[in-house]
Amino acid sequence: MTAVYFFAAILAVLLAAVLVAPLLDRHPDEGPPTTPAGRLDEALDALRELEFEHETGKIDAADYRSLRAEYAAVAIAARDAGAVAPTEGGGDVACSVCGVRLAPGAKFCSRCGTAVTERVGASA
Repeated sequence: MTAVYFFAAILAVLLAAVLVAPLLDRHPDEGPPTTPAGRLDEALDALRELEFEHETGKIDAADYRSLRAEYAAVAIAARDAGAVAPTEGGGDVACSVCGVRLAPGAKFCSRCGTAVTERVGASA
């Protein structure tokens, strides 16, 4: 009978630890990103999630249009603020749609799937 009480006490301590651990988190999530690249990544992630939620019927058309316009404006502003800066070498390939730098020899953007057509820093 003592073993049952001992086992129950251990389970109670473990349950309390699981419930209290998130409350004692001393490293809260970081605030909004401060770099243009961070803001661009966050906006593109939000757009992807919004597309998914709209396709699955979780968001109606009016809300979808307004949120998409808002996130797209943030992404464009971040891109224009220099989220992807040209490099000195001129050999880096960048996506013409989302601006992410791609690995040498990449034929498609790993983020948005667009075919790679531009070279960043290449002379015209």
